[in-house]
Amino acid sequence: MNILVVDDERSAIKDLVRIIKRVEPNANIQTSETSDEAVDLCGQIAFDVAFLDINMPDRNGLSLAKELKEIRPMINIIIVTAYPKYAVDAFKLWASGYLLKPAMDDDVRDALNNLRNPVGDSVDGVHVQCFGNFEIFCNGEAVKFGRSKSKEMLAYLVDRRGSSASNAEIRAVLWEDDAVDEDKQRKYFAQIVHDLKNSLEKACCEYIFVQSRDSYAVDTTKFSCDYYMAINKDPKAMAEFTGEYMSQYNWSYKRVGYISKEIEK
Repeated sequence: MNILVVDDERSAIKDLVRIIKRVEPNANIQTSETSDEAVDLCGQIAFDVAFLDINMPDRNGLSLAKELKEIRPMINIIIVTAYPKYAVDAFKLWASGYLLKPAMDDDVRDALNNLRNPVGDSVDGVHVQCFGNFEIFCNGEAVKFGRSKSKEMLAYLVDRRGSSASNAEIRAVLWEDDAVDEDKQRKYFAQIVHDLKNSLEKACCEYIFVQSRDSYAVDTTKFSCDYYMAINKDPKAMAEFTGEYMSQYNWSYKRVGYISKEIEK
């Protein structure tokens, strides 16, 4: 497990590192006293976890957390601070944990045992994140799309859990009530499909996308997904659901109630 500890106080770093070594003896631990150095380290090393102090003189810890997640989307952020007032903002960032100083062994152990993004075997292969914003990761790296509609199309197909959707149905979802010329819409849709396939091919995970003459779907056996895991009663996935599902898409809100009911059964 690769762990980053960031705090502007050297003594605080030493105390936390001692605890981590006791709790996770085999961890590879790197430390930083500045935000800029932390960003540089994150670009060089695939950290699984980052313990971040909130009150850094050069940059707010929450701002640093956002930047680190842009570099390593699957990194687990654990906020460490003496001020409990930051807890709500921390969890809005989908932080894995929140520790009050001085941290104790049991606190750190619990945080590392309940990481939002699993460490180890989950890094290999394809993982789809539906809780919060929709993202897809291949071998731990976020897949980048040339068009936002391409990503949204994939999100809609993931939402259908393997059921196919037609050209017309997907276009109705992507454009909703927008008055777009149908001929132009069809041509644009063809470009979206091309970009979707191209983006997945670049990430070496094109095998999750299934296309026939006028039918599109995803092969749900080819990837893991927090949404699928939660409704199949996976405890960790159920705990990760906080009422947010593919938040960037207007059509996704209808699924929230269904997920809540499945989890409560």
